[in-house]
Amino acid sequence: MEQKRIPILNEKFDVNIFLQVFKRSIILSIIIFFAAIVGVYVYLRYTLPIYKSSSIIQLKNEGTTANKVLNLTTAVEEINSMQIIELIRSKEFLKRTFNKLPLKISYFSQGTFLENELYKANPFSIDYKNTKRNLYNVPIYVSFDKNGDSNIKYKTNNTNYEKTIIKNQWTDINGLEIKIEVTDIDAIRTQINKIKNDSYYFIINDTESVYKKYSSQLEVSLLNQEANTIQISFKDNNAQKTSEIVNTIAEEFIKYDLEKKKESSQQILNFIENQNNLIYQQLDSIEGLLMQFGITHQIRNDKDSKETGPERYSILLSKIEEELDNVEIDISNLKQILDEISKTPNIKVYDLISLLPSKNDGILISLLNQMQNLINQRDLYLNNQTQNSFQIKVIEKQIETQKQTIIDLIKSNYNRALDKKSTLTKKLVEYKLMVYGNSSAMDLDYLKIKRLYTINEEFYNKLLEKKAEYLISQAGSISQNTILENSVIPTTPISPIKTTVILLFLIVALVINIILLIVRYLLFNEITSPDDIRVYSQVPVAGIVPLYKTKLPVSQLLVDIKPNSVFSEAFRSVRSSLEFIKNIKESKTIAISSTISGEGKTFIALNLGGIYSFQGKKTILIDLDLRKPRFHLCFNTDNSKGLSTILIGKNKVHDCIKKSKIANLDYITAGPIPPNPSELTAGNEILNVINELKQIYDVIIIDTPPLGLVTDALNIFKSCDYPIYVVKAHYSKRSFLYNLNHLLLEKHIENLSVVVNGIDIEKSRYGGYNYGYGYGYGNSKYHTDYYDESITKKKKNIFTKIISHL
Repeated sequence: MEQKRIPILNEKFDVNIFLQVFKRSIILSIIIFFAAIVGVYVYLRYTLPIYKSSSIIQLKNEGTTANKVLNLTTAVEEINSMQIIELIRSKEFLKRTFNKLPLKISYFSQGTFLENELYKANPFSIDYKNTKRNLYNVPIYVSFDKNGDSNIKYKTNNTNYEKTIIKNQWTDINGLEIKIEVTDIDAIRTQINKIKNDSYYFIINDTESVYKKYSSQLEVSLLNQEANTIQISFKDNNAQKTSEIVNTIAEEFIKYDLEKKKESSQQILNFIENQNNLIYQQLDSIEGLLMQFGITHQIRNDKDSKETGPERYSILLSKIEEELDNVEIDISNLKQILDEISKTPNIKVYDLISLLPSKNDGILISLLNQMQNLINQRDLYLNNQTQNSFQIKVIEKQIETQKQTIIDLIKSNYNRALDKKSTLTKKLVEYKLMVYGNSSAMDLDYLKIKRLYTINEEFYNKLLEKKAEYLISQAGSISQNTILENSVIPTTPISPIKTTVILLFLIVALVINIILLIVRYLLFNEITSPDDIRVYSQVPVAGIVPLYKTKLPVSQLLVDIKPNSVFSEAFRSVRSSLEFIKNIKESKTIAISSTISGEGKTFIALNLGGIYSFQGKKTILIDLDLRKPRFHLCFNTDNSKGLSTILIGKNKVHDCIKKSKIANLDYITAGPIPPNPSELTAGNEILNVINELKQIYDVIIIDTPPLGLVTDALNIFKSCDYPIYVVKAHYSKRSFLYNLNHLLLEKHIENLSVVVNGIDIEKSRYGGYNYGYGYGYGNSKYHTDYYDESITKKKKNIFTKIISHL
């Protein structure tokens, strides 16, 4: 017959076992939660806080007040928020911004565990010049004396340097000229008294290191696309620094935008100035030519001749030709715009705006901008919707309607331009006849020179007018971008958040406790009740012994104290069960063993012997555990002689028999511990001793060594009439049943039975007639006097108890 498999993990859920595991885990759970609380305190105490500041900018691109006053109608370009974001993130812009802040020198204060940056709170200041490259980004430690003089230490190229610095004096240190000024000597003295003298240090940062350090802490994001707002955020351990950096970035962006606008205006002004100079030179040259021509041909150049001669028509002719050229350009541009809108599906609105006539185009610009806004809105919705969605179709219809309105307006302007061209062409022919029909060759030459002068003069005057306009526009230039929200110094860090950290640590502690509870439940393999014996073994259970809750230093004889208690009745039940197993009228032998020590075999032997003696049976107890004897401690007697001295022939059996305080109950102690216990118990001498005692006693109870550890007494255990195997509830492991089954199935030990020791019948269902032979006095007034087997151990301290729960 094969042994039953004993599972390593609990395969079924048992409420009682779970509650037992939970109870055992309470101390460990408290320790884990306490460790979590300590962890929270340490984390919050020694973690540098991280602060975050933010500033919001709204992007605009409207005409300036000066442009509106001057009626300068220009195309409004689409605002590209992502380009602005990349500009703010750009290396050159950030370097420009960081140079406006006190970031070239970083001051630090070292504590016992942490170090803090003293941003604008440093009790001393550093001034330097002629810094060598190898001194950038190197920690330079400073210690002060009572007078404010200092000593600096630093390491570069694996070489240590040290120098004494007199306050407010320049000192050269390996190419570094440095001056230290103490601004708060009291703060320095306080720091020295609390920590140590060299707890301050500073770092001279180069531009590149400042950019690398702080650009990674910067975040620029699109806050609202429709409102064209962007958010600038910065994170750092210093709250004041975060606020100043984001505010400076926002202010510098406004300045940068204004500078670029003024730069554009200045380029236009430079172009106008160059053209003015060129045209002025041409006018001067033509004027000289006119004077020379008039002197040579004696032509008068006065107001009367200009108004009455062909020269008057020549001036009108020039104006008509100029106006006709402008009309032809307008016609060409309007035709191109019309073709683009009518034939091109993907319209580039801002390219079309640049083709509009320079006058009277405000309505068209407004309509084109409205259509561009609709196109942008459609593209935005297409990110989340399909082309066939209702919202997209509505916008498409609006775009088509807007496009048709623009086409109708352009056609109207185009037709008016054609009519104007026809009228101007007729006038041009008429004036040419007036100028060239009745004039001599000399007059024609003069008119040509005069006409050239007039054209350049008009162009020169227009340039002067435009120059004045742009000067006014430049004077009124302001950035249209607005800082909607300036940052204030944050008072609460974004990390660590106290409530979040506490909650997180407690959740982790709870999860650990749950995992440990589940693992301990799954790995729980202790014998808890006789049911475990019944499930995994065929060895019958002779009885159960209640848990005695009073702690005892050693096993004791207790059935004589309260013979009518549940405790005593339990041993009577065991006695009765043995009689049912095998009824022997003559002298009987009982061997009691277990898997390991501490399961209660000695206690079972003592009290079972007491029960037999109460019955009037002459009973003797033999301590066969020669390696770890117990009887002399239980009976508080001498152990100088006993079974070991009998087996070696030093003493006779009757010399070693001792009387107990109970009538009919004698015992033999183990005697001195021999060097060869296995040899002594393996011989025939022990059988002779038992046979000799059978002649005197009715019951012989032998306390054998644990069979799970040694096999010294296996033959004695096998040869006895009643071999009893003891297991202890919540102490013995289920795997111990392998040894029990081995004795039954392989060693073929007859009449083998099990006694389950340490059952807490207050929490168990085995307090009545549910189990055993004649065992059912659960309502006795002595039901609290149970037994808890204890062997001699040193008193456990709290840490040993905690470890025992693991």
